[in-house]
Amino acid sequence: MRVAFILNDAAFFVSHRLPLALSVIEKGGDVLVVTGTNINQVLENEAINLLRKNNISYKCCMFSQGFTNPLFETVGLIQIIYFLNCFKPTTVHSVTSKGNFMAVIAVNFIRKVKLILSVSGLGTMFTGRINFKKKIFLYIYKSILKISLFRLKYEIIFQNYDDFENFKLIIEPDPKRVRFVAGSGVDTNVMLPAKKQIKERNILLPARMLYEKGVNEFVEAARILKNNKVYGNFFLAGDTISINPSAIPKDRINSWVEEGIITYLEHENDMKNLYKKMSIICLPSWREGFPKVLMEAASCGLPVITTDVPGCRHAIIENETGFLVPPKNSNALAKAIQTLFQDEDLREKMGKAGRLLALKKFDLTIIVPQIIKLYI
Repeated sequence: MRVAFILNDAAFFVSHRLPLALSVIEKGGDVLVVTGTNINQVLENEAINLLRKNNISYKCCMFSQGFTNPLFETVGLIQIIYFLNCFKPTTVHSVTSKGNFMAVIAVNFIRKVKLILSVSGLGTMFTGRINFKKKIFLYIYKSILKISLFRLKYEIIFQNYDDFENFKLIIEPDPKRVRFVAGSGVDTNVMLPAKKQIKERNILLPARMLYEKGVNEFVEAARILKNNKVYGNFFLAGDTISINPSAIPKDRINSWVEEGIITYLEHENDMKNLYKKMSIICLPSWREGFPKVLMEAASCGLPVITTDVPGCRHAIIENETGFLVPPKNSNALAKAIQTLFQDEDLREKMGKAGRLLALKKFDLTIIVPQIIKLYI
């Protein structure tokens, strides 16, 4: 078994797919990770070093996380084809919209290989305002997928049914080649509930600092509660360096800190210990695939507040492990936060239910084998 992964950057691979690669190696297989460039070199170098420590081969190509320079994208694609031909994979597993696009083309130049596409959302190319440039990219993207997948041996993994329905607007995949897997999983033996429940009202939004993660609504909810004399400690943890058009400027985050509304923790590597300091996890995202932070929160026995949108709604049991609120609704979010702030017993009850959910549905021992069997 020789598995090559293609995706945007090494940091994302390490945070979401490393256990999968380690399982392949444990079974006697070889792994190659092929990525584009990441503008956050600090996080990327940390991830690359971790890959090498685990005997995982790594190659970086010139393509970016977006579609900014046609020349770099073309050179990056040629590099992928070259690296794959040198590695001679039996399976190519691509992740993210960009990774899927590059892999679908590249695999046409590789002999006797199976392609696995992981779809977790359709990326920024399919969201937001559609201008003329984006229309051209969408046409090219759809055309290449339709032509290439018709010729390939492939399977597509969806993390939720909403993504599947949206993907069918691009192409109609063979139902026999469609699989559903609930996210990338969580190590419930590592992400454990704190031995002592936190008495403080500490709520954390752990995500990249993007508007589409609901960061602005989270801050506004904190402001509403403060004005209503409902007090708690609001934390943001996540990277600000991104080419995503939804990225929040660091200056704006600093202004919230100066206002005394939130505490900004920047990027945090040790999420396990950070969760132990929290009493609630919040992810008011506009859309997700299957959020890893919600699985981690459940595993750590923490109640969650998230939005009633694809991906997020699939990661909780409403009113049992947490609350669902409408997206982009700061008032509803503030109300849900206030409810959990003021009811310690409810927080504990939801946290325990979340832990049981994680053990039953999100554990790596459940998720990883579902994907590994597709490689064989």
